[in-house]
Amino acid sequence: MNKKQLLLMLFALIISRSWAQQTYPVTDSTPLLINGLQIGYHIKSQEIKAVSNKGDFSRYSISFYVTNTANVPLIIPYRDGWNRPGNTFDLLVKFLILNATGARLTSRFALINAAPYKTYTFVSERDPQSNRFIQVKRLTQVGYWVQAGQTIAVDEIVIVPLNQLPNVQAIYFANPAAPVAPPQYVDNPGFAPNNAPPSVNMQGFLRFKNLFNNTYINIQTGPPLSSTINNGWWSAQWQLTPVPGTSYFNIKNRWKGNFIDTNNGYIVISGNPQSQGSMWAMEATQEVNVFRIKNAQTGGYLGLANNNLILVNNNDPGSAWRLEQPF
Repeated sequence: MNKKQLLLMLFALIISRSWAQQTYPVTDSTPLLINGLQIGYHIKSQEIKAVSNKGDFSRYSISFYVTNTANVPLIIPYRDGWNRPGNTFDLLVKFLILNATGARLTSRFALINAAPYKTYTFVSERDPQSNRFIQVKRLTQVGYWVQAGQTIAVDEIVIVPLNQLPNVQAIYFANPAAPVAPPQYVDNPGFAPNNAPPSVNMQGFLRFKNLFNNTYINIQTGPPLSSTINNGWWSAQWQLTPVPGTSYFNIKNRWKGNFIDTNNGYIVISGNPQSQGSMWAMEATQEVNVFRIKNAQTGGYLGLANNNLILVNNNDPGSAWRLEQPF
């Protein structure tokens, strides 16, 4: 068998697996619940739209979402196989809008993808001194995940025949190696984008909660770290102060009045708001009140190693921070 024949066989295998996936009908009032994942959509707006000379159609703005309703993360590990790690995908759910026209700048489907999951593991590396392989602890991607309580959403514009509702089918892809519990329909949906918590007041005092280990940035013991806190600690309360003429912010502590800064790649506290190391961009995510915080000087993102603050890549699981208003 030559290489071309092998590639054709592999392509056919992939296509046949995708065709074999079961589809489930979903409406905006009856989302699915599969293995703890609530799968559904919310119609944000509806209008009548004329499409060239074809007449009037119904145009919908739709937010498709997946919510992990469990109190534990859903982790999709890499599996052993001929195409590892490619045989575990980040695709969670594909929504098909069967009656969508696919007119220009509109969609026939929506995809929900999981984030990379990284953890510290031991890997074999050659020691340059002894020339032997040794075990070294490294932050390594081992699959994909959806955090406990996390909602991942994507917005799409859909056009269907006039006065029709979107005819939506969902295909569940998450962790095909794991057994799938029988799907259920949720008559009274819980958390979804249309009843998400209100946005925090970005001009008030804030607490920064790490979604990876549920700890808070504070300077209670001196250096900046992320740990459990008491509700009344001013050391764990911060204010975003805009840097004039830029899109950056200083992160100012309520207790000491100093700023989160960087020094040779390390996270420190300083009194210099003019330092580029103390300027941060707040990058919104698909989840309400959750941000990734990018440093202006280094381009790294505020993250964690144990409870210590470090600079990481934006896809690191410790780089997501939920902003909360103090009690």
